[in-house]
Amino acid sequence: MRQMRLFIAVDPSAEMAARAARIADRLRGAGVEAAWVQPSQMHLTLQFLGDDVDDADLHRICQAIDTAAATTPPFRLSCSGVGVFPDPRRPRVAWLGVGEGAAEVTALHDAVAALLEPLGFPPEARGYRPHLTLGRFRGGSRSGRSDDGAGLAAALESVRDADGGSTTIRRVCLYESRLSREGTAYDRLHAAALRD
Repeated sequence: MRQMRLFIAVDPSAEMAARAARIADRLRGAGVEAAWVQPSQMHLTLQFLGDDVDDADLHRICQAIDTAAATTPPFRLSCSGVGVFPDPRRPRVAWLGVGEGAAEVTALHDAVAALLEPLGFPPEARGYRPHLTLGRFRGGSRSGRSDDGAGLAAALESVRDADGGSTTIRRVCLYESRLSREGTAYDRLHAAALRD
């Protein structure tokens, strides 16, 4: 058996990913240092399944995704507003928030989580907050800051209301994440269409 690093996600449109990348470029231009996500690798995660999932579990995982997708019709998703997790004093992730479609994508997350928990994949303890990851801060607690945090706060304020555009979500995907010296690569293993 092979161990796999898997997650379930919905994909932004190419236009939305390009807009998100331009927002990340504005943060980079303001001196914020992070590992920025390439547009082709942007996704909105529904659930991370783990670093050591047995490939023998793939069939049951795909069945659960198919069942969850069948409960939800396609929906509009818009992205706007930029922030960091957990907070600007200890930044780890820069994100683009979800506006329209937040309730629908959260319901889709809940449906996926409910079907996967009996298979041994419990949802994260912290509450689900839909977002597109723009970048991950490197190093320790001072990552992303050139001073006492004022630079990051000012950069975030400059893109606080940035418009990431909108798209229609039509499918849920299972991805394998492969880490290497060249970076992270994502392989789509399964896609389930939302209910017509």
